[in-house]
Amino acid sequence: MKNTKMKDDIKSHLKTILLICSSFASTSIFAEIKGISFSHGDWELACDNTGTCRAAGYHTDENSFENMVSVLLTRKAGTSTPVKAEFTMMVGDEKAVIPKQYILKINGQSYGKVSNQEENSTTLTPQQIQALLKSATQNSEIILDAGKNSLVLSGSGMSAVLLKMDEFQKRVGTSSALIKKGNRANENVLQPEAIPVVTVQPAIKGKMIEYKSPHIEVERIQNILKRTTTEEDCYILFNEQDADVRQVIVTPLTKDKSLVRSPCWSGAYNFGSGAWVMDHKLTKVYQMVSNSISDGDSVMLNASHKGRGLGDCWSSEEWVWNGQKFIQSYEAANLQCKGFPGGAWTMPTKISKIKESAR
Repeated sequence: MKNTKMKDDIKSHLKTILLICSSFASTSIFAEIKGISFSHGDWELACDNTGTCRAAGYHTDENSFENMVSVLLTRKAGTSTPVKAEFTMMVGDEKAVIPKQYILKINGQSYGKVSNQEENSTTLTPQQIQALLKSATQNSEIILDAGKNSLVLSGSGMSAVLLKMDEFQKRVGTSSALIKKGNRANENVLQPEAIPVVTVQPAIKGKMIEYKSPHIEVERIQNILKRTTTEEDCYILFNEQDADVRQVIVTPLTKDKSLVRSPCWSGAYNFGSGAWVMDHKLTKVYQMVSNSISDGDSVMLNASHKGRGLGDCWSSEEWVWNGQKFIQSYEAANLQCKGFPGGAWTMPTKISKIKESAR
């Protein structure tokens, strides 16, 4: 009997250990990749939740609005994924003739022709990409040579940005690293994740209600909303001097939940409204979605804002209603634009596939 009880205790103990290990594995190994953004010198980086990284380099500030050029280096996560590269360019003078062809020169050495394709962008050959990557640690002079219409790409920040890319994709010390190569096994680098699918659920049919100050409901509802944010993030909600723009818009989502929106802040070029999910009686907050909503309907919310910098950089976020709460489905920001309107490239840190509900 004593041995049987001991065996049962051991089995129970082992079962507990396996459950703990299983729980740990599910939260650590299969956790969603969290995207990052980074900027240094004339280069910037955005890595998204699938493991794909995009590094963009520009001309220097001195060349802004004259001969503008940018290169985008894209690399997916995975053991032996290649780097893809493309150039884009703009000429500040509308009367200037844009060359159809350039010669890529790095430190005076020619690496072949770069043809100007559709919308002033072009891809590079594998040999040109390798030469460009090799120049990252050499403080190189990178030129798209076309005589007086030549374009100069800055190398300032390139090494730091590519090192950050290696760190994110766990390549540092491996042969697949772009900057710090080594003998570590490539099998342990970051593996790609599939693009997550977010299913949008429709809202129930219902009347949108708008309360404007000094309606008694505005003050009552906003007093509840104040508990979920701060005056710094949503000053209109707290400032009595902004009573003329204080309002609450209520849109039914389900039988027991509603979307509530109220102005939070405004600036010279941007404005942001808060968005909350509340119960249908508007007495309880289930979710504070964002304090920077600029557009959207009842099931898809957007936050798009101009940033500071040459070319009016933009940042964008999106949330979709899944029937229970709003899920962030997209996030992107350009940290440097250098005269390119809205930035030369799309630099996401979170992407998703949006799927309509079947019902």
